[in-house]
Amino acid sequence: MGCIPKKMCAIEVSVLPYDLIFKILLLLPAKDLLRLSIVCKTWRRLINSPNFVEAHMSQCEPVLTFLKHFAESGPNTFSIDAKNGPFTLFKPSSSKNRNRQIFLMEFKDGSSKTIDLNICGFGDILATCDGLLLATNKSGTLLVLNPTTRKLLSVKPGTMVPSHDESYGFVFSHHTREYKVVHLFRDESGHVDSEILRLKTMSWKGCIVPSFGLFRDFNHKPVAASGVLYWLPGFCNVNYFVSMDIDDETFVRKALPVNNTGFNDRLMENQGLLSFAAQMTVYRIQVWTLRKNECECKWVKRFTVNMDYDITGLVPMFMTRNGRYMLFRLSKEAVYKYDMEEEEMEKVSSVDGNLSFKMSFPHLNTLVSLENSTPLW
Repeated sequence: MGCIPKKMCAIEVSVLPYDLIFKILLLLPAKDLLRLSIVCKTWRRLINSPNFVEAHMSQCEPVLTFLKHFAESGPNTFSIDAKNGPFTLFKPSSSKNRNRQIFLMEFKDGSSKTIDLNICGFGDILATCDGLLLATNKSGTLLVLNPTTRKLLSVKPGTMVPSHDESYGFVFSHHTREYKVVHLFRDESGHVDSEILRLKTMSWKGCIVPSFGLFRDFNHKPVAASGVLYWLPGFCNVNYFVSMDIDDETFVRKALPVNNTGFNDRLMENQGLLSFAAQMTVYRIQVWTLRKNECECKWVKRFTVNMDYDITGLVPMFMTRNGRYMLFRLSKEAVYKYDMEEEEMEKVSSVDGNLSFKMSFPHLNTLVSLENSTPLW
């Protein structure tokens, strides 16, 4: 057989425009993008670029991240530890102490899916921001982890107090383009003090002390939205919330749309805006959103959950990105989804007794990482 001419062997491969590749890759979940980042240098630079990471995050659908207790971890599970200074990853020991392992719960098409991230050794989840977790390990050491990229950063500790006397907020400053941690704590005299950590420099500094009595307790975790942290300052029976713009570092007291009288009333973030879900009666929950303009902030009633049965046990967790669905938990029994358009409540997941909702947070599967963070493995 004669030789095939070179012209017949050559195959032309058209090169897709950069903008088109950008848009196509945006449609993929973060875990797939991590695999595709090793295809070539061009894709790696694109996927890791700040513009792409931010654009991808803006369309991520919220999931629930939580801790579960296990007597023993599986063979493919790794644990975080800081006994020897820098964080290391090691196979879990055969210790009889119950381990806390991190999971994600995704909600799609009326059902839920629980994903084991194969990482254990956690003490608590303290806060989340842009796909990053602020947490402690079993030794009580602070760390920041992106469970999707599996990058970990040891965090310099601030003032040490018992966990029931403190609260952590985690927020991104759009002005300085950096992540900060706000730590509220109650001292021995009963006064509340505060300090702020810049993760970029790993340095703590004191900030303005909240006025006496502004915070009654730290039962509610703060919510971050568009560079501002928000707190419900008491477990119930309060008529205001507290905010702090991370760029001016000042605590501000503002009125709630209705009194916080229910144990399950919650602040939530949706599309960069603050929402408040309040139990009005045994059968009714109202949801309000804080709308901002150049002159003022105003609460606007968004929707009402009306049921013909007792819903006082439902605890709001988060809303989907498009704002159509709200997810609730019912004690340790189940997760429910409320459709705001159809006005229907639906059970989407049952849970077992090992799940700790106390350590559960809304979360995004993003590609965000911090400087100096290191891979888990």
